[in-house]
Amino acid sequence: MEDYTKEDVLRALSLLDKKTRKRVLVDQRSYLIAILAYKFMMTEHQIANTTGIKRFTVNYNKGIALDFYKDKMYQDNVFIYSASFPFDFDTVEKYKPSDKKRNIQICLDKKFIKKLKAAGSMLGHTDVRVTIKFFLEKSLKLWEE
Repeated sequence: MEDYTKEDVLRALSLLDKKTRKRVLVDQRSYLIAILAYKFMMTEHQIANTTGIKRFTVNYNKGIALDFYKDKMYQDNVFIYSASFPFDFDTVEKYKPSDKKRNIQICLDKKFIKKLKAAGSMLGHTDVRVTIKFFLEKSLKLWEE
C-alpha cells in the first residue's frame, strides 16, 4: 500500500493502546508517530492534539523509530504497519545538537568572588562570568602545552 494518507495512519494509531509499555506496542506506536512526523511533516503539538497522546511521548516515540528502524526486533514488531505504511527512514536526518553553549553551576564563597571581581575589573570585564571563562580558557591552554 504505497499510497496512504495521514488519516489512514491516524486511524491505525487510534486503534493502538496508548497507555501500554509493552515493547511490541511501543514500537508500533513509535513507527506510526514517526510516519506522521517525517512523512506528513506534522509537528509534535499537532500529533499530540490530534491523537490525545502527550507531546513529550510523541517526541520520545518519534526518536525511537529513528534509533531502532534497523533493529531486527523493531522490524518484527512493526511489520504489520511497515507493510501497510512503508517509509524509508534513511531519508530522515537525525537531529544533532549544535555546539551551543552549555551552562554549569559552581558554588564559590564571597571571598573568592571578590578576588574574581577584582581581577575582572583589572582585565576590563564587567561580568564575573566573563572573568571565570577567561581564567578557565587560560588554564586549559597552559595545561594542553
